[in-house]
Parts: sequence; C-alpha cells; structure tokens
Amino acid sequence: MITDRPPQSPKARREFDRSDALTRLVPLPGARDLQARATLLEKALTLGDPKSVKAEGESMLDLLAGTYGVSRPKLYVLGARPRSVWEGGHSELFGDYDFEKKRIRVWMRTAVLGKLTSYRGLLHTLLHEFCHHLDREKFGFLETPHTRGFHARVDDLYHLALATLPENRRPLVWIRMGRVWRIDWSRLRSSRSGA
Repeated sequence: MITDRPPQSPKARREFDRSDALTRLVPLPGARDLQARATLLEKALTLGDPKSVKAEGESMLDLLAGTYGVSRPKLYVLGARPRSVWEGGHSELFGDYDFEKKRIRVWMRTAVLGKLTSYRGLLHTLLHEFCHHLDREKFGFLETPHTRGFHARVDDLYHLALATLPENRRPLVWIRMGRVWRIDWSRLRSSRSGA
C-alpha cells in the first residue's frame, strides 16, 4: 500500500493532513455484531453466489452506517476483476467507490482464472471502500485521500471484523519514499511473528 501524494492546493492539503492525523475510528461497531456479519460474508463467498455475498455485505454496511450515523452506500457484487495490462506489468481492480452515486463495487473473482477471491481480500476491499464513503459522509473529506490515517481506519475495522486479538495486532509500519509513504511489509511481518 502506498499513500497518495499530498496535494498542492492549501485547502486540499489541509484536508489531506486532517485525514492523515485521524488514525482511529471512534466508536467502533459492536465486535460481536461485526464479527457475526463477517462470518456470514465468508460463508456466502464460499458458495460463490453473488446475491448471497451482496446480502451479507449489505448487512455489514447496515451495521457500519448505523454505527457512524451515515447513509448506507449501495453495493454491487460483480464477477471477475477488471485487469489492465501494460509492458512489464498489470493491475487488477478489487473494488471502487463512486462519490456521486454513493456506490461501492467489489469483484469476487480473480481476473485471469476467474477463481473466487480470498475472503480476507474481499472483506478488506469492502471495508476500504466503506471508509471512502465514511470520509465523505462523516468527516467531510471530499477527496477521501489514501493517507496513513485512512489505511489505519480501514485496519481498525478489518481487525475487529476478523477478531484479531489485541496482542496479535501490530501497528502499520510506514517508510517514507519522497512525497509518499508505503507499508514496510517486511518489518510489519517480522513484528507480527514476534521478531
């Protein structure tokens, strides 16, 4: 994961800095409720049925929207992920959020082989896109930038949904790369393994 570059305009930069500083979500939804809905989402995904995944995803979004006093975004669950290919690389789109339509789209199959995506990948994508909605609807971040704070807020929801024990959870570790930050996966993994 890499953060967005800080914007040039003073107004957008203030929003970016506020997002970067907001590293915790308070309150968090009820752990049991979120974990129960996450378990149902996982079961729906194993069935490979988009309608079931959509229903369980909407149930999770209902809980999250209610917790934060915002409208529930629409949810579309689609098939194989879109893929862009260029010389020397490729990328796949896991999900997106449409600001104007207040709509989340997630793809539940891999781009090339059409296999079901991993449960954790789908869960993270759904929570990531909900946090874009939350940024706009609750915090007033119109550009909803990918800042360290944004990723920390997603991480809060993700680990709560997975019932990660506090002693097994480690803070995200960032490395500065010019004007952006990226996750230091090697340090994060070693800190999680106790090294």
